[in-house]
Amino acid sequence: MKLHDWTQPHVPKVFEAIDRIIGSRTSPPWARDEDDELLQRMCHQHLSTGGKRLRALLPPALMAAEGGDVAAGALLGACVEVLHNGTLVHDDIQDGDELRRGKPTLWREVGVAQAINAGDVMLVAPIAVISSAPEIPPAARAELSALLAGAVTETIRGQVGDLDLKAAQMPTLDHANGIALAKTGPFFAACLQGVVILLGASDERRAAAHAVGKHIGIAFQVRDDLLDVRGVKGRGQAGADIREGKPSWPLLAALQAGPAEQAVALKELLERAHSGEPPSPADVERWLQWVEQHGGVQAAQRALDDNLSAARRQSSVAFGEQGVALIDALCTRLEEVDG
Repeated sequence: MKLHDWTQPHVPKVFEAIDRIIGSRTSPPWARDEDDELLQRMCHQHLSTGGKRLRALLPPALMAAEGGDVAAGALLGACVEVLHNGTLVHDDIQDGDELRRGKPTLWREVGVAQAINAGDVMLVAPIAVISSAPEIPPAARAELSALLAGAVTETIRGQVGDLDLKAAQMPTLDHANGIALAKTGPFFAACLQGVVILLGASDERRAAAHAVGKHIGIAFQVRDDLLDVRGVKGRGQAGADIREGKPSWPLLAALQAGPAEQAVALKELLERAHSGEPPSPADVERWLQWVEQHGGVQAAQRALDDNLSAARRQSSVAFGEQGVALIDALCTRLEEVDG
């Protein structure tokens, strides 16, 4: 089975759960209904930009594969997805991004102040909902709430590092690897750990689920950077990261291996691009070839393969036969660096 076959049957339940979270008022209402309606519209406006909803769909798919309560898995997945999107709303403001998935970012549509409000509620409503949801076993509510809160905290730490990385004149590959882990790993790990918590699994299986999420998170980011180098990231031509001055994984790997004087020239170009002076198309193409020639693409491909292999190994500890098959389908999809 392909990943799509595992996840698509759960799309309706997940979308229902997302609507429920966005519309939740778990305490006695204090604000006017009109203000609540505006807040909900802003949240849905951001969510309408799209996305694969992978973090949302993995938990119910895994619960179905493991013979667990799919409704509980759908709510867990929806909570992780809303939390993830709350961080994206804030990231767009901090990064000054005006487009997300080809559509105007929320802050460009409603202003920075209101976008912050929408991001804020998306970071707290899921935890409030899961802490009292009837489909979540009472014994698991506190642990799941702590898991989600921890994932948000680690992702924020990753954003702090990401902003610092953009400001750094000489970022390292280790620095970038740490950012990739902190920004993409926690929510994937929360998806998988949450499932084993709902299943009442052992500490060994919980630790293995965490490891799967960590490796999937790194693979997800490295793959995203590879897609940019190959021009299939959905952002136009190849090399958008170079044009934006982003020190991506393949670029940093090549910088470590390439001649020192050329590495300095590339770093200077990235700094100028980050400051609003994008390179010419010819320069972008020349540096893309340089990255390839100095092993950046090959190193990124190895990192992708290594992390997916590790995720597969750990999945055999975390899950049963069908769960392992689902994780294998996910890894197979991430191996396809074709967009």
